[in-house]
Amino acid sequence: MVARTIGVWKRRACVESRKAICIIGSPRSRGSTACLVDRVIDGMKATGIEVDRLPLGAMTIGPCRGCRACEDTGRCVQRDDMDRLIGGILESDVVVLASPSYWGDVTGQMKVFIDRSLPLCNAKTGETPVPAGKVGIALAIRAGRSKEENEHIVDTFEHYFGHLGIRPVGSLTVEGVEHPPDLKERSDVLEEAFALGRGIAATHRKAQS
Repeated sequence: MVARTIGVWKRRACVESRKAICIIGSPRSRGSTACLVDRVIDGMKATGIEVDRLPLGAMTIGPCRGCRACEDTGRCVQRDDMDRLIGGILESDVVVLASPSYWGDVTGQMKVFIDRSLPLCNAKTGETPVPAGKVGIALAIRAGRSKEENEHIVDTFEHYFGHLGIRPVGSLTVEGVEHPPDLKERSDVLEEAFALGRGIAATHRKAQS
């Protein structure tokens, strides 16, 4: 297990309520990845953060067609659940991305989500419509014991955050977990996940003091 926390949360002024969007990349909406995310959510809710939990496995998102129309219009030509995801990212203060390791990388569902996020980052200009001040958390989990695959997933998520101007402020990787019961036996992991979620608001209060 590897956890990292970095930076200070900078937010827009005069916004009292905080919102988070948690995007679960596993095809199983109640698998071990979802359980890990739920523990982070528990921590965020304990400090009053409003959370939108979105499992990609329960959503309809078509793959990117490569038409690049969004570079001119700022909107994908496809109408599906990606509209809700993009809207959630634009409206939230915290973006949580989570994926199990599939062949050493993010799941197919998560990759499609990332590809379809092109309207949030113009490939020609590098500009993004995402408002400044958002922060991101990256979560990765795998059945094997090696950390390298999970670290690659975290790097993928932080690369994604970088293109959208979202500042990474924390990450958690968990190894040796295949099924939810395996995770429930890891009290240290569950406590760390809760603390990661709860610490977001504390970091914000410190930044404002």
